[in-house]
Formats: sequence, structure tokens, C-alpha cells
Amino acid sequence: MVTLALMLWASASFASPVDSRILFARDAPVPRPVQDFAWRVIEARCNYQPFEREQRSFWAYQTQARRIGERVVYSINIVSDLMWKRSDPPAIIQMTIVEDGGMRVAALKSSFVVCAVPPS
Repeated sequence: MVTLALMLWASASFASPVDSRILFARDAPVPRPVQDFAWRVIEARCNYQPFEREQRSFWAYQTQARRIGERVVYSINIVSDLMWKRSDPPAIIQMTIVEDGGMRVAALKSSFVVCAVPPS
């Protein structure tokens, strides 16, 4: 019963937008359009096979937003793991998204799969 209560509490404190599979804390300083964009970045720029993305969970564990002039810079750290295969280490994805009238990825790296930003 305690485990069930903890699971409900944990899921209540995280919210996931319809277009994103990354779970963010409800009070994260990252607006939903940026959360959706972050998921599209993982889909397009990280070398997960589609079936691998479906099997993994993605949790934003550290988020920041900073205003620099007219731009807002979002730093998002994501942990991803396979719930059923705890022997594999979790992947850590670090991304920086800049919103300056549009959205772009300024930095992207991962500890498990290759994630890359195309050269500008």
C-alpha cells in the first residue's frame, strides 16, 4: 500500500505534455512548447532506434531557464533508463535550448547513445 501511495505521489508531481515523452516536474521553468521541442530533439538527434525510445523512460531531473537579453536559455538534464533492465546504467542527456523568436539546440550530449547538434 505504501509503495502504491509513493508511486501515485511521484506521478502527481510530474507532468508530461501530449507531444513529449519526457516527464518534467509540474513547476519546471520549461514551458510546454520547449518540452515538446526537447522530445523532438531526442527523436531526431539521438541514435535511439524507435523501439528503444518506446522502451525507455525519460525524466527531466534538472532544469533551468535564464534570460539573456532577448533570449531565454533552457538547460535540461534528462535521465533515461529501461525500467525492466536495471543492470544497464541509465543514460544522461544534457541539452541547451535557446528561444529567440524560434527554438534551436545550442548544446546536446549523452552518456549512452550518440546525440549531436548539426554544425551551424
